This record gives sequence, C-alpha cells and structure tokens, in this order.
Amino acid sequence: MSEIVEYYISAFSPQSLYGFYHIVAIFSLVVLVWMFGLSYLVFKANADSHENRFMSVLLFCEGIKASFLAMEIFPYSSPWQDLWDVLFPLKMEPFIFAQITSIFLYLAFPVYYRVNLLKFLHNDKLKRTVWFAAPALSLAVWTVLRTQPGFAFENASWIICTEAGVEPTIQNWWGTITERVQEHRDSIGTCSRPFDKAVVDEPAGLWIIIMLGPIFSLIALFLLRASMKQSQRENQSETTYGTLPSRSLYVGFLGKVIGQVSFFVIVLAVMPALNGGVFFEFADSIRVQYGADPTTSERMLYFIWCFTLVITPAAIGFEALMFVHATLKDTVFGIDSNLRTTFTNTLFTGLGALSFVFVSEAMENVVGYGMLGGVAIGAAIIFGRRPILGLIGAVSSRLIPEEYSPGELKYLEVYAETIQDMMLTERERNLLATLATAYDIDEDRLAVIEKNYRESQSLGPADAIKIVGSS
Repeated sequence: MSEIVEYYISAFSPQSLYGFYHIVAIFSLVVLVWMFGLSYLVFKANADSHENRFMSVLLFCEGIKASFLAMEIFPYSSPWQDLWDVLFPLKMEPFIFAQITSIFLYLAFPVYYRVNLLKFLHNDKLKRTVWFAAPALSLAVWTVLRTQPGFAFENASWIICTEAGVEPTIQNWWGTITERVQEHRDSIGTCSRPFDKAVVDEPAGLWIIIMLGPIFSLIALFLLRASMKQSQRENQSETTYGTLPSRSLYVGFLGKVIGQVSFFVIVLAVMPALNGGVFFEFADSIRVQYGADPTTSERMLYFIWCFTLVITPAAIGFEALMFVHATLKDTVFGIDSNLRTTFTNTLFTGLGALSFVFVSEAMENVVGYGMLGGVAIGAAIIFGRRPILGLIGAVSSRLIPEEYSPGELKYLEVYAETIQDMMLTERERNLLATLATAYDIDEDRLAVIEKNYRESQSLGPADAIKIVGSS
C-alpha cells in the first residue's frame, strides 16, 4: 500500500507538473467512455440503418484511439510488472487495431456520403457490408503484422534509479536489454530524483500506421465536405441522395483532423528541432525529466511533450462535443428526443460526479478537508444544468448555424406561408399555436424560430405583422 501512495505522491509532485500525465490519462478514459456511449446511442437509435452502424463503428474506434494513455492511471513501474503483463497488450493491441480500422472507414466515406466523382461506390450492396468488413479486414491485417519484424514489441526493460545522485540501473522486462536502452540509461547520467520507468521498443512500422491516420482523415474530411456541399446544391434543386452530412459533424471532424495534424507537426518537426535534430521518443522523456541539472531547453521539451499527449484525446473530445451538439439541435442518425434527453442527463450527472472527485482531492490537498469543495462543485454543476446547457448552446451557435428538427421545419414552412401577406388573423394564430403544440415546440423555441425567419427575410420585428380579426 505504501508503494502505491509513494508512486502517486511522486506522480503529482511539482517536478512531474502536478500529475499532468495522469490527468491526461483520466481525461483519455473519460473521452473513451464518452465515445463508447455515443457509439451505442447511434446504434440503438436505428439498429437497422447501415449508416448508423457505420458511424457507430467509427465512433467506437475513435474512442479507442483517444484512450492510448488511459491504462496509465494504474501504477506503471517494475513492482507492478505482473499487472502490466496484462495491461500492456490491452493498451496497445486495441489501439493499433482501431488505427487500421479507422483508415479503412475513412476511405469508405463515399459509400455512405455520396460524392459525384466516386458515385459508383454509393450503393446499397456496399453499405450493407463495409461497416463490418472494415473491422474484419483490419483484424486480419493486424493479426498478420503484429508478429512481423518492425511491427512486433520484441524488447522491454525498466530503467530504475533508487535515489538522487546515483546512476540508474536496467531491469529486463521481456526480450533482451538492447543497446538502445543502454544509451537511454547513459544519457541520464546521475539521477536528479528516484524513478522507475519502462522503455519499450517503438517499432517503426507502428509509427507508420499511426502517422497514416491523419493523412487519411484529411482525405476523409475533403470527401465529407464535398458531399456536404453537393447535398446543399441538390437540396436547393429538391433532389436528395442518401445520407446528408450534418454541418455539426463536419465541424467536429474538422476539429479532430486539425488536432491530429497539429500533433504530428509537433512530434515530427518541432520536437526534433529542439532535440538536436533527433526524433523524440517516449524514452527520451525520462532523460529530460530525471536527468541531473536539466537545462531550460530540456524543461521546455518535457513541457511540450506532456502537452502533445493531450492533443489527440482533446481533438476526439471536440468531435464528440460537436456530435452531441448535432443530436441536441436536430435529429441526427434518427436519435429521437427521448434518447437525447437521456444522454444529456447522463452526461451532466457524470460531469458533476467527476468534478466532485477532482475538487474533493484538490481541497483535501490545500485545506485538508475535501468533502465541502466536492459537494459545492458537484451541486453547482448538477443544479446549474440549464444555464450550462444554455452557455454551451451560445458558444456552439457561433461555430455553426442554427439547425431545425423536422417538426420545426414543417412549422416554419406553414409560418412562412401564413405571414406572406404580412397579416395574421386570430384563426391563423390559433392554428399556428396548435401546430406548435403538435410538434412539441415550446414558446421560447417558437420565438427563436419566428425571429430567425423574420430576420432572414428582413421583415423587421414582430409588430410589423398586422394582427386582424378572424374572417
């Protein structure tokens, strides 16, 4: 028990940026659960829809990709080697499988989102098979690659320093103690403080697979944008083909792609430039964190390295946020209002619970009594759900234009027809009110819909419409 306490005290020390690494691991786990929940939500909304199944599988894989550090909430050092004999494969195998599957799914976008240049792919036969063929093919590919040189994890060791001022030692985990591990040990010199860290082979083939992800996601982004623009043109001419990409989903996917590309620009260009032109590996972070008398540039390297770790889960979290926006603002993939309400309540209750834990720990460290802070923040988030939702709506509305549900669109159509002559009879007002009730549109939402329409038509304020008696 004391070893666990010491491990986390060291992990949350000022020298370790107050546990930033583990906070990223917790955040990755939250994003993983969030993406799994969205995946289930999309599938459950319409299990018979091939488009829903495709998006469900993609969201599932994106969640796994965000969870690379999630396992490292557990103590990761040599005393827990037996635990990591199990956890390491659980960390890496699904991650690489999800990377390969995502590449195939990105290439399959024209199957579900019609693009004129690739319209031959947009057919029902492919839609029925691609959503499960992609993960099946990925599993077969990874099963073959995982044992090949350049793709297999062949060697791993622990670099251990028992106290400050001594040189670290090496303890083999599996495979052999390689020359690379010895070079990393020698580069540390004398330790600035005790540590116990794993150095695992980083096969070049796996880095290639990981780096292919952003390239193919960028291609998928262009395909999605082309399909969205094309759908808009076809809607204007009253012609539709298959699934219409939501702008919310496009913005979310765009944010995810920007995040991934930024990550690899930093890893492949910025960090090597600061590291003497040499690629910066996970093992290099041991040197800059625990080496004797680290320089300013080494401290900067460690800070940038820690920062890059949060980019991928944050980018995928943004994608999830935009997906939630889509489900709250309009009907996406057939998610009805009941499912949206259930999901929203779960999301905010979960946020309250997480905040309770985090703030409790913070207050415990600062004043020695964490329960008060936890109760305060948890209650504030749970009871403040409505203004928080309003705030999210206000921010997201600046990113994307207002969207309407099918019922709201039908009401808007009737409303536009009714006020064409700029006159509204009592009977017409009653009919519109009845229609709004039938489509479950409340008064606040009704005012927004009508105001937006009048502004788009430059009709002026409501009193510009003449109210007359029934005819």
